[in-house]
Amino acid sequence: MSKLKIISWNINGIRTRFKNEEMEPIFNETPDIILFQETKAKYNQLEDELKSMEDYHSYFSPGEITRVGGIATFSKIKPKLVKKFFNVPDDLLKSRVMNLTFDDFNLIHIYSPSGSGVKINREKKLDFYEKLLDYLKSSNKKTIIAGDFNIAHSPKDIVNPESSSKTVNFLDEERKIIDDLEKIGFVDTFRLLNEDEIKYSSWKSQKAKEKGEGARLDYFFVSEDLKNSIEISEIVDNVEGSKHSPIQLIINI
Repeated sequence: MSKLKIISWNINGIRTRFKNEEMEPIFNETPDIILFQETKAKYNQLEDELKSMEDYHSYFSPGEITRVGGIATFSKIKPKLVKKFFNVPDDLLKSRVMNLTFDDFNLIHIYSPSGSGVKINREKKLDFYEKLLDYLKSSNKKTIIAGDFNIAHSPKDIVNPESSSKTVNFLDEERKIIDDLEKIGFVDTFRLLNEDEIKYSSWKSQKAKEKGEGARLDYFFVSEDLKNSIEISEIVDNVEGSKHSPIQLIINI
């Protein structure tokens, strides 16, 4: 059994964060695995240093269109398999999922559709999670799910929950997704260790962050068989640059 440190961050533009050296606090922590969402870059737009980061195996999936979406994974441990889907290849998933198989566990890195705007966007979001849940129900391996879920689960996870109940990211059908995830045996690591703490990972603006008006949209979930292996699950709120804060998990696997 070894200790594993994972940091996940909706970076809101990997090239900008790299240019401004705002990624340095993450790499200085020397985590075993780094997960970035909303990279907003094609592979050929990346700096060579990002493409071949020292000590890390790197995997990139660009967004649907330039300057939108995309995820990147850096891992000191070389995975046995990396897929950009759950069960079968799917255009909806390829820029939002990295499904990594390691010897002792699976890591599912996700960047959920926001669901905002027209009705079809909400339908795409619900479809995304239906596919995730179907996949998890058929899996029996130790599993970590991490990334930007674009869902605030409980009233403790969003400012003004009553007035937010009719807005995307806190709709009943979205919150039910997290309920269903827990019903099939997955555990919200932050809430497990910080039962009553109100702390947010996402804000609409810097002004909203200063006023404490945010939501917790970023998660580490683990399968039940990893529940007792969690050492730390926290929001790293001293890293600036994005509208999200990084989150960190330290776990024994």
